[in-house]
Amino acid sequence: MENVAACNALAKVLRDQEQGFVAEARAIRAEHVSFQEYDRRMIDAITTRRTAIQATKLTELSVSEEVCGCSGDRLDDLRYRAQQEMSNLRDYLNDFTRALKTDPTDLYIDQP
Repeated sequence: MENVAACNALAKVLRDQEQGFVAEARAIRAEHVSFQEYDRRMIDAITTRRTAIQATKLTELSVSEEVCGCSGDRLDDLRYRAQQEMSNLRDYLNDFTRALKTDPTDLYIDQP
């Protein structure tokens, strides 16, 4: 019973963090900012998201059987999801970093 509660709590932390990240990305996208500023802010948001995932200890390479009281198949699933998201975020970070180098300085994201 404790394991289920611990896993549910860990899953909720991840869900809440993800929802916060998505809300931040949407807010940045809704602003009248240059492409370069958009890229910089998204890089910051992605970096913050990656740090939050790392803080959960789900992406560590240790063979720990437990994270925050969660263990078993549910932990394996949460670890897999965290690792997949970290990979996706790394790709996004690379994309935004490359774009930042080539974006025009006078173009805004909401211009037609």
